[in-house]
Amino acid sequence: MLTHSRQPPQVPFQEITEFIQQLVSIPSVESEQAIATCIAQKLTELGFESYLIGESEHPSVICHHQAATATKTIWLQSHLDTAPVGDRSQWQHDPFAGAIVGDRIYGRGVADSKGAIALFIYLAKALRDSPEFNGSLFLGFDAQEESGSFSGIREILHHAPKADVCILGYQSFDKIAIGARGWLRLKLTTYGKAAHTGSRSKKGRNAVHALIRACSALLTLQLEGQTEPFFEFGSTFNIAQINGGEAINVVPDKAEALIDIRLLPPQQAQSIVQTIEKELRNLQRSDSDFQYALEVLQSEPAYLTDPGHPFVQILQKNAAQYREASGNEIQDLALVANGAGSVGNVVSRLGIPIINAYGCESGNVHAPNEWLNLRTIEPVFQSYWASLVQFCLNGE
Repeated sequence: MLTHSRQPPQVPFQEITEFIQQLVSIPSVESEQAIATCIAQKLTELGFESYLIGESEHPSVICHHQAATATKTIWLQSHLDTAPVGDRSQWQHDPFAGAIVGDRIYGRGVADSKGAIALFIYLAKALRDSPEFNGSLFLGFDAQEESGSFSGIREILHHAPKADVCILGYQSFDKIAIGARGWLRLKLTTYGKAAHTGSRSKKGRNAVHALIRACSALLTLQLEGQTEPFFEFGSTFNIAQINGGEAINVVPDKAEALIDIRLLPPQQAQSIVQTIEKELRNLQRSDSDFQYALEVLQSEPAYLTDPGHPFVQILQKNAAQYREASGNEIQDLALVANGAGSVGNVVSRLGIPIINAYGCESGNVHAPNEWLNLRTIEPVFQSYWASLVQFCLNGE
């Protein structure tokens, strides 16, 4: 039984579904130009003013609706690009057709994250058109998320307002994610001196051996396994790739390791880099031939939205209620943090509350036969509408 008095409008299910199919029909792996243009046209059609920003081949879309008497600003954010299709023979349906079978729609990007784009745009229209909604809206659809460069969201940050909450378009129907681990990516290079492996007089200096010693030393630093509330899965340290040497009969003069470290909120990238540098300098002091370079490739902080934040509490309650009303099993939706990073890590630098993931039931993300359950569009749409109306009216 729904306990609040504000009832959402009828969900524009057919319009959302058809727009998902349209978005899925536009490949957006190598360039976001076509899909960004399509979204801008849809926003114009619905009475919004939008802009394409960023690189010409990798544009992002922004849209700002400022309400005259707004007390709060809501930011809806989802990414444009998708993972590659992979082996098409493994797909049961054309990955760009948006085939509907039963309750499921299939296609590359349908869950990650074109379904959210369609839902967010029609949600924004419903909120704007509702006299009960007293808030401003900012919509952002970012390029280059899947590549890991996050250039689109970084560009959007230059245009984004100081929002009261940011909702991301990652799907999670059974849980509400309010945080994510951060990451620190490093390249460690060791140097040696080349020589023929069969030479009797010139042994050279083996850079691969030096890299092995360095990696072994870093593994003793116990940079993984730390835990925090909501991050029971802990921090991780992974030497993910190693490369070195040119031929089997040549002593390698250069070797590289790529290192991926997943951070928890208390962990600071700068502090970890200093710890690693200290260990490498200790190796250098014990072996004058040990030469290295350490480069920070990318880092973003971990974040956790306050689980007691008013919007988190409102959404958690409404999401459970609308699940029940739509025929889904009633349950208290757990608040969790994600292990993988997202654009939320970049947005978190603004210090605003973030919903990292709550959306439709889905599966096979980044795999063949990616799907989204269309039957869950309605409760997700209704949950967000009711929660945002309530939050912007009084924040109860």
